[in-house]
Amino acid sequence: MRRAALLLSLLFLSFHWFQPGPYYLHRGNSAYAQGNYRKALLFYRRAWEKGLRREAEFNSACALYMLGEYREAEKKLLNYIKNSEDYRGYFNLGNVYFRLGEYKKAYEMFKKALKAKPDFYPAKINLELSLRKMQKQSPSPSSKALPDAIMEYLRQKEKEVFRKRWKPRGSAAGRDW
Repeated sequence: MRRAALLLSLLFLSFHWFQPGPYYLHRGNSAYAQGNYRKALLFYRRAWEKGLRREAEFNSACALYMLGEYREAEKKLLNYIKNSEDYRGYFNLGNVYFRLGEYKKAYEMFKKALKAKPDFYPAKINLELSLRKMQKQSPSPSSKALPDAIMEYLRQKEKEVFRKRWKPRGSAAGRDW
């Protein structure tokens, strides 16, 4: 009788400890890493159903982007950034707009990503690329000054962040290696 009670309690605890949401999210991430985006979407949908809505929504949008389903990815990312102002959401939404040829929207999203995380270098690169695409679409003499001023501002911010991170410390700071 004691064995049966112990076995039942262990069985109950194992079911309690097993959380299917993280399991499905992990399986989806593994499928995504292997390039199987459709399979990843299935696992992300299951994780979403099990309560991991935020993570599953973001990862689903990434998988949809990789499949070339940009409008679906846009919907998911818009919902994601509505609930959380995460720089990754803005950055990925900017990538979606860039792929769709909506360079002005892409520019705005990359700018928001940089406001959320100023030292995020990929957003700086994509911001510049979207500015160049916008200039090619509608070149005007006055439009060149504004992007150059913005890029100069971003370069200055990048230098400040770099200086803060790489201050020389200790006795080895003066050595020439």
